Amino acid sequence: MKDKIYQTIRERILYLEYKPGQILNENVLAKEFEVSRSPIKDILNRLEWEQLVRVIPRTGSMVTEIEFSRIMNVYQVRFEMESFESNLAKGNFSSKHNRQLEEMYNACNRLLDEKDTKALTKIDMAFRDIIHEAAGNPVLADVSDKLYSQTFRIWYSVLAQNGYQDEVKAVQTEVKKFMDCLASGNTDELVGIRKTQLFNHFERLRHKFLGAVTISA
Repeated sequence: MKDKIYQTIRERILYLEYKPGQILNENVLAKEFEVSRSPIKDILNRLEWEQLVRVIPRTGSMVTEIEFSRIMNVYQVRFEMESFESNLAKGNFSSKHNRQLEEMYNACNRLLDEKDTKALTKIDMAFRDIIHEAAGNPVLADVSDKLYSQTFRIWYSVLAQNGYQDEVKAVQTEVKKFMDCLASGNTDELVGIRKTQLFNHFERLRHKFLGAVTISA
């Protein structure tokens, strides 16, 4: 039950249903989910560790602002960490992973014709899960997902505005490049592909928000 509530609140933050700067009240959340304050407090503490909320004494928990300057630093770490994880994963992709990648590629084709921002983010998350599984390092996966969540909202804000088509094509391109490398056996190229695609992703965001310090939904 607690994990389900955690996932619900976390998704509301990531998908900007709870706005940056919004106060989350423990009593209100406890009443909504029909639980005591204790599990809600634990969940908010966990989200504070992920830097998605900030606990304010005698007030509640505030959804953290989206600070572009800090996100730039997070991306610098993601470049290296996700390249390292891809290097761990490169020899461990299976036929199951190939089938999953093909399904993702076809799903992206559908999303080019029908806008569904959440569906695209689910594909991106599933792609990351494939790399996590192939890398086989749960500690690295946990840290990687924490950093991903810190950069997710700025990406989602682009999807919700006018960058949707470009982002669908970017996700599809990376999936296709992985498929081609696995088909040819050139898995050493996966590391460079992952880092380049992530850097290009960051550059699109930087171009969109150049000069911004704090971005609110």
